[in-house]
Amino acid sequence: MGAARLLSHFGAKVLVSEISADKFTAEKRQLLGDIGAEFEFGYHSQDVMDSEFVVVSPGIPENADILEKLRAANIPIYSEIEISSWFMDAPIIAVTGSNGKTTTVNIIHHLLKTAGLDSFLGGNVGVAASEIVLEQLASSAENPVFVLEVSSFQLDHIESFKPQVAAILNLTPDHLDRYPSLDAYYESKLGIFKNLDANASAVLNRDDPELSRRDLNLPQARYFSVESSRGGSAMLAEGVLGLMGDHGWAPVIPAKLLPIPGKHNLSNALAALACVMDFVDDTEILAQGLMTFAAVPHRIEYVGKVKGILCYNDSKATNIASTEVAIQSFSQPLWLILGGKDKGGDFTALLPILEGHVREILLIGSAAELIENQMGRSISTQRVDTMEKAIDTCLARGAEGDVLLLSPACASFDQFKNYEERGDQFRSLIQSREGWSL
Repeated sequence: MGAARLLSHFGAKVLVSEISADKFTAEKRQLLGDIGAEFEFGYHSQDVMDSEFVVVSPGIPENADILEKLRAANIPIYSEIEISSWFMDAPIIAVTGSNGKTTTVNIIHHLLKTAGLDSFLGGNVGVAASEIVLEQLASSAENPVFVLEVSSFQLDHIESFKPQVAAILNLTPDHLDRYPSLDAYYESKLGIFKNLDANASAVLNRDDPELSRRDLNLPQARYFSVESSRGGSAMLAEGVLGLMGDHGWAPVIPAKLLPIPGKHNLSNALAALACVMDFVDDTEILAQGLMTFAAVPHRIEYVGKVKGILCYNDSKATNIASTEVAIQSFSQPLWLILGGKDKGGDFTALLPILEGHVREILLIGSAAELIENQMGRSISTQRVDTMEKAIDTCLARGAEGDVLLLSPACASFDQFKNYEERGDQFRSLIQSREGWSL
């Protein structure tokens, strides 16, 4: 819908073709009518094949019949990120990676805003890139910067997309239900560097094993690191987050003052510092920005306490590596809600960090049986099917000081519209329980 609005704004003749008839809402129909776009719901007509180019939703799999027909007809297929970038007449900071993207782009956005720059945040983070282009065009922004969270699906169909700063936070297994191999998924992520030249900067995590083993040969690479002895442009040294530049070491803040907990968030903060170096060089402003940053909803978000049990919403954890990070953020006895739509992961990878730490795994969604088969012989699991029953089970059997963590390691699309709806339901159910408090 954002792509339709943007292209119509610039004079394109737009056809929106959606194969699901139930998505033909009155709101969408009104919006498309208002911008003069043609539309069809419930089928793809021959009119699609008359297009000069097609913008594909990231949710459509590569083997969809309509994409196969478009390729056979040599009709260009672009992602919404690609076409949005055609109209971005300002620097772009783009961030991808398997985990940490949302937190990192929100830190970047906050740092730029703290420095007085006009930051526009979008992409895979809730607001389409095309929408923030329209927002910027309608604004009086004097120093705009576009900050984009970019998924592998969005990178699959880029051609000229070239950020001024392009970052990869990490590479860990994910989306194995979509890609033919793990390496194919990694190559999709690495596509963010496809068009970089000597005037652009690549930001890389020196601590990530998969990135470290690759000879990427990037012209303007800078690194961030929490633990490497080789350090980087942004690094943790003697408990302090800081920058290494032309004039040597510049401390920003002690790690203990970062308001979001966990080693992974130290890495996210350093990635953000490395990304904004071209735009903000005042360490006092950077320190103010980091110290005033608030946690992103659905990322290990504290939602309250019931019967002395601390409850955390980590619905954004849609893969196993992300759930592993969440588990390692707690030392208390854990009730863990897992499940949803499986993405092809190996849940036994969680066993070493769960044994002796978790009271029970509460399984929801379509992946419940699969997870139980993989983990049930080694650790206590219970199939509860719904979020409400998972919460009630923990509250009935848990003890004061325990932690209830929703960190599903699965996509949400079996029971929910998206991970936000899943997390919102968890938060709402917790906060509706008798005795709830912050």
